[in-house]
Amino acid sequence: MSLLLLNKLAKAPLPATVTSGEEIDALRILSLAGLVKANIPPPQRTLTGYDQPAGLALEITRLGHSMLQRFPAN
Repeated sequence: MSLLLLNKLAKAPLPATVTSGEEIDALRILSLAGLVKANIPPPQRTLTGYDQPAGLALEITRLGHSMLQRFPAN
């Protein structure tokens, strides 16, 4: 899922907003791996559990571009 999101971000104008839970998790992984720079706010506690605010993908790093060359989208 993370590489799919990386390919999706490469085709989109940045900064890009990421809203779905799966994509926010993938963005977090890409950010921790150093493939993208992103702002991901922490989950906020609600009365029924937690709510994850949207994340913002700011840019793809040089390492991220290298990964895109090695694993292009099909």
